[in-house]
Formats: sequence, structure tokens, C-alpha cells
Amino acid sequence: MAIRRCILALFGMLGTPAAVLAAGLPTDGWQLCPAPVRPTLPSYGDDLVHVLADRAFLKQNGVSELQGNVQITRGDQTLMSDALSFDNRTQEVTSPGALTLETPTMQIRGGSGHFNLGRHSGNVNDTRYQYYPAHAQGRAAHIARKNANLTTLTHATYSTCPIGHQAWVLSASSLRLDRKDDQGVARDVVLRFKNVPILYTPYLSFPLSNKRKSGLLPPIIGESTNSGFEYRQPIYWNIAPQADATFTPQILTRRGVGLGTEFRYLSPNSYSVLEGNYLPNDRLYGNSRWLYAFHQQATPLPGLSTHINYNRVSDNAYFNDLGNSLDVSSTTKLERSASATYSAANWNITSRVQKYQILDPSLSTSDLPYERLPQIDFNGWLPDNKLGLQTMLNADWTRFIRRDSVTGSRLDLTPGLRLPLSGAAWFLTPALKYRYTSYHLLDQAPGTSADPTRSLPIASVDAGVYFERNAGTNTLQTLEPRVYYLYAPYRDQQNLPVFDTSLNDFSFSQLFSDNRFSGGDRVGDANQLSLALTTRFINADTGAERFSASLGQILYFRPRKVTLPGNPVEKQHRSDYAGRLSASLANHWNATGDMTYNPYDHTVDSVYTGVQYHLDRQRLVNLGYQFRRGSVDQSDVSFIWPLNAHWQTTARWNFSVRDGRVLDAFAGLQYNSCCWAARVLARRYVTNTDGKYNSGIYFELVLKGLGNLGNPIGSYLQRTIPDYASSS
Repeated sequence: MAIRRCILALFGMLGTPAAVLAAGLPTDGWQLCPAPVRPTLPSYGDDLVHVLADRAFLKQNGVSELQGNVQITRGDQTLMSDALSFDNRTQEVTSPGALTLETPTMQIRGGSGHFNLGRHSGNVNDTRYQYYPAHAQGRAAHIARKNANLTTLTHATYSTCPIGHQAWVLSASSLRLDRKDDQGVARDVVLRFKNVPILYTPYLSFPLSNKRKSGLLPPIIGESTNSGFEYRQPIYWNIAPQADATFTPQILTRRGVGLGTEFRYLSPNSYSVLEGNYLPNDRLYGNSRWLYAFHQQATPLPGLSTHINYNRVSDNAYFNDLGNSLDVSSTTKLERSASATYSAANWNITSRVQKYQILDPSLSTSDLPYERLPQIDFNGWLPDNKLGLQTMLNADWTRFIRRDSVTGSRLDLTPGLRLPLSGAAWFLTPALKYRYTSYHLLDQAPGTSADPTRSLPIASVDAGVYFERNAGTNTLQTLEPRVYYLYAPYRDQQNLPVFDTSLNDFSFSQLFSDNRFSGGDRVGDANQLSLALTTRFINADTGAERFSASLGQILYFRPRKVTLPGNPVEKQHRSDYAGRLSASLANHWNATGDMTYNPYDHTVDSVYTGVQYHLDRQRLVNLGYQFRRGSVDQSDVSFIWPLNAHWQTTARWNFSVRDGRVLDAFAGLQYNSCCWAARVLARRYVTNTDGKYNSGIYFELVLKGLGNLGNPIGSYLQRTIPDYASSS
């Protein structure tokens, strides 16, 4: 029994430092590390204490001694030593020589140890540990356990680098771990990279559990033509379990000194974020600059959800000049909105207000979005009856406001019926809607009604069949003809304002839409038939689609008279051909494409195509091109590729063929080792519609298992390069 108590105490004490130091660390990204050499340990398959030794002695004074290859195993933990003694009177255990504790997750070696089981205290000298899940290892000159809750370490180190190849190491002259207060305190903490001190703090406190703790976060460092050298130092404040804040003093060498803030609050029913940024005197701009924003999502009652999104900046050029490093983009307007939605079993209702701060002074009044003050939207549906008939109602009332424009309110009601019928190889869906819209207008053109209305039925029938055949080994081919008939009578709508309506871009999906306009101010007249054909090649074993191609066209039986202001009546008898393609080419190659072709002018009106080679998450090439006649003509190429086991390169080139200039381009290089990685990225991009460029160089140092220093280049690449996943 005495020996068993001794072993339990040793296991509990020696497990403390490594478990605390490695808590919460990531466990992936160690592919470049050598596999740790781990001894083969006995396995007895029970929870008993098993003792092996060359010799065992029980002396008259109550001292038990084990000598020669001592090995004590309990469960999956094994303690090894050359000699071990236990004094039953004083409850003291002594290992005068080297000792080793081995578990499935860690190994701890000590030069000698002395323990008191009665007081749950003891010490181990000249300790080295390894924690396998976090790939961590370190040393301590002395570990002392004062009692069951308090442990101290002197001259302790921590690193995830292999022993003997410590590219970085975190060290402390002393470390105090108090489980009762759930707090650790370290003094004279130094972070060294390549033997060069890069971070020092005389005092550091941290939680021993997963609780948050106030303190410094890794700095963000960069360089840009707009702001010069940039240094940001986040400071985290754990206000309460449900609230925290981050203050970020920042130095911009060309502009001055500023402060960023973020407050977060989490309750059982809401999440709120308040952000702010203040630059007291921007030397380049000649005045103070600021930003503040508030975002909240809440569920105050069952079925009720609310959302607030409020943003405001000091001036139109704020984001062009002071956008947050890699996240900056061309921003022409900032949204301010609030909404509340209540959802029941068969209906929901949403009320919202929406305004904007316009940041692009070149926008004309007609290009500015209308504000919705407010909008109320209702959607309801009845449960399907025995025949499968679906009944629904959409109702929307909105008050639209915009300076120097027609303003007013709009009520839009759309009840509808739909009867989906289907079999194993066919489907048929007739549908009928009735759309009623009324306005109450202010500042309308002279001679036009202040209360115009519009009402019309919309009828459609959607039908298709499926044919399939064997097309080779493990390959199934389908042939899927589809027809869609749409009828909507003509209603003169030229006297109606245009609050939120635009003409949808024509594409394959538009073949089966019941309105060629978005928004509620125009309902297209229609007497048309869409014809489409799709074929697919499918792996019969897995169901994976290897190839699909679709082609379709609309046949018009009369001109489309409903148009937006300034647009002519559409008189063609046929639409463009619309095609869609998706293919899994050779291994790791995929391609997608959409195209519309004008049969009258024999020209391509729009193209979107993308080709991707994706060998694995670190070998990726994306080729993209999009074209829409008269508006867009852009190519987009991006890749990330390893040069060898340690070096990677990445780049992106987004070019406007129409304007003859680069919209966004970057090139980067990464070095990746077992326990650290370094990234550098140079970027040049257009910041506004005038074509002004900003250029920047960004750095990031990744200390695996500890944290990142610098700009978050890895997360930026994940957002920018499709399907890229960082490994560190």
C-alpha cells in the first residue's frame, strides 16, 4: 500500500508542469518534424500497481528499498529509476539517481527526486520533459511541489522544436502554478528566435485552465505606401466571463499615432461587438480620422431574432488610406441597418431599417441606393394538402428615401399556388401567382400619379424527364430534357418609380425564372417557352459526377415591352443560348464554365470560366476569366506551390482587360520548418474608382504551438485563393 501511494503521488506531481505548459496547443503541422523515439512499455491491461526490480529490501526501521532497473507501472503510466526508497514513518520517497516517467502523451526525466506523501510535496532536479500531442519539450532546473495545489519551477523553458535544434524557445527564471487560484505566474520571460531575444516581459500571469486572461497579444507589423511602417500592439482585457476588450495602440510613421478598440459582450441571448479606431492628427490628411461600428445578433424571445449593423467613418477616403492592412478593399458605401424577425411554424415576418454612408463622391444620385425606412416583409405558407398543393403568400411594405429623388412607400403582395408532381423519371410543376403592387409617392414627375398600382397574374409550368444508359465501365450517362413555359400579361409600368429594381444578368438559371427583373418595381411581361437539355456522366459506384453539360434557350412569342427607363423594347424572338459546363478532367483537374451566345450578332455576350489544378492543399493553381459585354472583362490567376519541402511560393494576378490595368496583385514566399514558419507578401491593389494604388509589404512569423507575430498572411491567403488551406 505504501508503494502504491508513492506511485500515485509521483504520477500526479510530475504530470503537472508539462500538462500546464501544453494546454490548448494545436497538434497539427508537424509533418516536417522527426518522429519522437519512444520506448516500448509494458501493458498489463488493468489498473493494478506492477513493480519490477532487480532487488527489493524491507529494513527494520520501516524503509523499503528497490534497486536495479526499477520499473513501476500503473495503467498506462510507467516510472523508471535505478533506485527508489520509501520511509513509512515520515512518508518520504527518495530517488537518489535519474528517474523517468513515461505515459502515452508525455515523458519526464529528472536527475533526482525527493517526495513527502503526507504533505503532497516534493521536488525533482534537472528535469527535461516532452509532451507528444503538442510536439513540445523543455527543461527546468528544479521543480518543487509545495502542496497539492502549488508547484514552482525555476529556469524553465518551452519549445516545440526538436531537442538540439531549438529555433525558438520560451524561457522564464521562475514559474509559479497555483491550481487553487487557477493562475500561473512567470517572471523574466524571454522569447528567443534563432538565439535572438525578440520579446521580454518581467512579469506574466496566465490561467491554468481554458479561461481567458488579460495581457499582450502578438503585434502586427507591416509596410505600405499609404501609411509607411505600421506597428500595432493589441492589449487584451478580460473584463468578465461575458465581456472583454482589446485595445490596439498603433504607430503609422507617415501619419501618426492612433488607437483601435474592440469591446465584445456575450449573453445567453445575444452577441455584441463595439469597434472604434481613432487617429488624432493624420499628418497626410491634415485632420483627425475615426471609425466606429456596432454589430449585434440577438434572440431576445423564442422565435424572435434581431440584428444590428452600424458603421460610420470620419471621411470618404478613410478605407482607402487607413484600411486594416491586408483586409482593405475598395468600399463605396457603409451600411447601417437594424432588423427583427419573428418565425413561426408556417410564417415569418421581418422588419428592418437600412441606411448608408456614401464614401464615393463620384456616384451620381441615380447610382445611390435608396434607404429603407422601414421595410416590413411577411412570408406565409399552408401545409401541403393530400394532393401536394402548396399555398404561399409574400407581402412586403417598404418606405424608400433618397435625396433629390422620387420617394415614397410601396406595398407588394404575391399570393401563389404550386403543385409539384413527380415520378421516378419525370417531374411536372404547374404554378400560379397573382402580384399586386401599390405606391404612395412624393416628388414624382409632374403629370404622374402619386398612387399608381399594378396587378397581374403569373402562370408557369415546369416539366422534365430523365433518361439514362450505361456509357462504359462504371459510368452512367443521363439525358435530361426540360421545358418551362411562362405567361405574364403586359402591364404598362413606365409610370412606376425604380426603387430597388434591376435587370438580371442572363444566364442558364434565368431560363427557369418567373421574372427577368430583381426587386419589386418591374414584373416582366412574358409569353415564352424555355427549352433546355442537360447530360451528365456519373460514376455508377460512387455517384460522383464526372461531367455535366447544359444548353438552353428561350423562345419568345411576343416582344417584351416592360423595360427600365432608357432601355428599348426587346423584340428578338429568341434569347441568347445559355450554356453551363462542369467537368472533373484528369486527376486533380476541375473546370467550370458559364456562357451566353448571341445568335443574331454571332457574338459571345458573357463568359465565366474557371480551371483548377488541386493536387493537395499545398499544391493549387486557379485560372479564372469573366466577361460581360460592355461592363466586365477580367482575368484572375492565383497559385500556391512548394519549391521544396521547406519553401513555398504564392501569387495572385487580377487584371482588367477592359481598363488595361492590374486591379489586385500579390506575390509571397514562405519558409516552413518543423516548429516555425515565416511568410512575406508584397501586394499592390486599386483602392478607389479613380485608380489610385496602394502597395504594401507584410510579414508574419509563425511559432508553431505558441502563436503568430505580424500580419495574418496565412488567413488572408485562405480568403483570397480558392480552396487554399494553410498548414501552420
